[in-house]
Amino acid sequence: MSTEAPASPSTPVHTYSAGTLVYEVNLSVPREKVDEYLEWLRGFTKEQVNRIPGFLSSMVFRQPKPYGLHWLSEEGNAKTYITVHYVIESQRHLEQYLEKEQPTVAAAEQERFEFLVTSRRTLSVVF
Repeated sequence: MSTEAPASPSTPVHTYSAGTLVYEVNLSVPREKVDEYLEWLRGFTKEQVNRIPGFLSSMVFRQPKPYGLHWLSEEGNAKTYITVHYVIESQRHLEQYLEKEQPTVAAAEQERFEFLVTSRRTLSVVF
């Protein structure tokens, strides 16, 4: 299992304030593929932020096995769980992405990494 270096002083610090809109993608990756996937994901998330209007930043998290989620708890310890947060400028930008871009992005990701189990949700910071 790879470990990421701590953020360097040149790495932007993410802050969320009331009203911040977050598009969250949760992924289930076989442990033997996680290093390859994370290497690809690093460039992919940067590209998304640079290319898609309204995408302001991204953060990638590794999470412990989510025991409370039945559909994931059956996977045993064979998977690594990754969560990606994209900070989105507005609801309008998110809706445009979901309508025009997301199906193509999901299909390309599935084609390259057919093993992924993903879920998506939108979060809005309350305080």
